[in-house]
Amino acid sequence: MSVNSLFAPSASSSAANSAAAAAATAGSAGASNSNNLISSTTFLNLMVEQLENQDPLNPQSSGANISELAQFDSMNQLTSMNSTLQSLVSSQNQAAFGNAVNLVGQSIQASGDTFSFSSGSQSSLQYSMPQSANSVSLNIYDGSGNLVFNTNLGALGSGAQSFNWDGLENNGSSAPSGNYTFSASGTGANGAVVNASPYTNGTVTGLSTSGSGAVQLELSNGSTVPLSSVTNVG
Repeated sequence: MSVNSLFAPSASSSAANSAAAAAATAGSAGASNSNNLISSTTFLNLMVEQLENQDPLNPQSSGANISELAQFDSMNQLTSMNSTLQSLVSSQNQAAFGNAVNLVGQSIQASGDTFSFSSGSQSSLQYSMPQSANSVSLNIYDGSGNLVFNTNLGALGSGAQSFNWDGLENNGSSAPSGNYTFSASGTGANGAVVNASPYTNGTVTGLSTSGSGAVQLELSNGSTVPLSSVTNVG
């Protein structure tokens, strides 16, 4: 009986079991959060398992070990960089929140096509035309993106414009309360499409944060806009 027959089967079987365990571990890590790298602990455990279960007659070369250690060092640097960036973003959001407190009670203008509508009331939709346009069409969509109202405003000049929506849909029924979006566009003198830039005006009544931690302003007209969308104060 050769030495190879004594060691190779056991090492091969153990390596197979280790590979299966490694796959299960990596799969579990991916299932929990496919956007994250495996942890440093998992990486080290896999490398130790590999070293313990290698074929003693055909061990892994020192070059391969150095390569894996270099990968581990790179992963540690990426993890540290990611943690630093997250801390930086968190600090910036906190600073922005502190500065945004000064906007409470002030009138602001913010870019955006979303507005809050209360059934039985009217909504004033503001937008700006970058240039004069013919056959300007205004469309209003519900929260699911369905077109509920549209009208042709005819020719409009450049600059600030507004439209008062009475809350009636195209079919004549009253629109339910909720968040809506709108758009306006027409045709310029050269035949090209001219898209309006929608915006909203309101008094800041409160502050909140989005899921990502970005600061949002709660307005008196019922809408909520990102701090970054503010184009004018006062």
